[in-house]
Amino acid sequence: MPDKRGHQTRSGNSGAARRVLHRVRNETELHDLQKPSLSRKTARLRIALLSLGVLWMLATGFVHPLPHTISERATSPLFPGARITPSVAQAFNRACGNCHSEKTEWPWYAQVAPGSWLVESDVKRARKRMNLSRWENVDPTDQRLLLSAIATVVENREMPPRRYLMLHPKAKLTADESVEVIEWTRTERRRLRESTDGAATQ
Repeated sequence: MPDKRGHQTRSGNSGAARRVLHRVRNETELHDLQKPSLSRKTARLRIALLSLGVLWMLATGFVHPLPHTISERATSPLFPGARITPSVAQAFNRACGNCHSEKTEWPWYAQVAPGSWLVESDVKRARKRMNLSRWENVDPTDQRLLLSAIATVVENREMPPRRYLMLHPKAKLTADESVEVIEWTRTERRRLRESTDGAATQ
C-alpha cells in the first residue's frame, strides 16, 4: 500500500516549489518592467543636464556687462594732453592700463561666466571712476583731484589692488616706480594749476 504521508509530503513539497517559482517569476517580471522606467529617468536627467550646459554656454557667450570690443583708443597713449615721461607712462600702462583705460587685455577667465561678469564689472567700474584713455576730456580741476588721488593710493600701496596682483604679479610697482609716479603727479598738478591761473589772469 502506498504511503499516504509520503504522498502528502511530496505533494506539499511540489506545491511549495511551485509557489517559490511563481514568486521568483513575478519578481523577475517586475524587475524587467522597472528597467524601462529607470532608463527613461536617466535619459531625462541627461537631457536636463545638456540643456543646462547649453544655457550656460549662451550666458557665457552673450551676456557681458562690458563688450570685449577693441576700442579705437587701444593703441593710443594714456594721459592724452598731459606731460608725462616715458618711464612713468610705462609704469601706468603695466599697473593701471588693464582696468583704468581702453587698453584692456581680456584674460581667458574673462570669457567664462561667472568669472567674466566679475572681471567686466570691475573694469566697467574702474573706467567710470578714471579712464586714462580719455584724460583730455576731464576738466583740469578734476584732473588735479585725480592726480592727488593717484599719489595717495600709490603711496599707500592700495593700487593695484592685492587681488588683482595675485593674478597679475607683474603689475606691481617697484619702490622706485612708486616714487617716480608720485613725483610726476605733483609736477603735473603744479603745471595744471599754473596753466589755469595763467588763463584766468588773461
